[in-house]
Amino acid sequence: MEPRGAVPNKTDQLATAIRDAIGQGELVGGSLYSAQELGQRFGVSRTPVREALLRLADAGLVRIERNRGVRIMTTSDEDLAEICTLRLLLEPPAARRAAARMTDQERADLEAALQEMRETAEDEEAFFAADRRFHEVILRGSGNHRLADHVSSLRDAIALQGRRTLPARRMARQIIAEHETIAKAIATCAPSGAARAMRRHLLTTADLLVGDKDSTSYLDWQEWVGGEGCPHED
Repeated sequence: MEPRGAVPNKTDQLATAIRDAIGQGELVGGSLYSAQELGQRFGVSRTPVREALLRLADAGLVRIERNRGVRIMTTSDEDLAEICTLRLLLEPPAARRAAARMTDQERADLEAALQEMRETAEDEEAFFAADRRFHEVILRGSGNHRLADHVSSLRDAIALQGRRTLPARRMARQIIAEHETIAKAIATCAPSGAARAMRRHLLTTADLLVGDKDSTSYLDWQEWVGGEGCPHED
């Protein structure tokens, strides 16, 4: 993992570009692409392509098929339910811890990400990039960088379907309002409030992603994370 604030290298930039192309549907789920084709598409040599694909394969976004190329993975209803379950188990406790230990600079970074969300509400790609930064500031502010990296991989998988699902069904102002509640709890050093607000936000997102699908086709994530309130609430 690179030090905080490090400048992304060519592999980092390419992995991000490929991930974004998958999320935007430019690289089609289920389709097979060669390393040469991807290198030409993104204007880079084969070495960074191979390195970026290995990284994305580790995150579950692509599958490398020997002597054939790389296949773009798809996200099933079951995948989405499992990912929502994991985020509900991981992020509320992280928000609780972050509210108790974040530095002034980290709190300022959180507010900056929130302000960027407000300013980019009509630009889908910029809006979700700011949303991602908001959550990452909290996760890293919890002091567990491995957790931050793991949740980042989960968000990558959701991007295969979730980014195209949410904007059509959920207004940006609602997402911003939920983030403002989280940010306020963290700014006022209210760990329990931050955990509750994060859990409500993630439950709303989970409802939109998987809540209207056949309940027999995926994990019952609400049962996994319990009832109302946040686990271990004071």
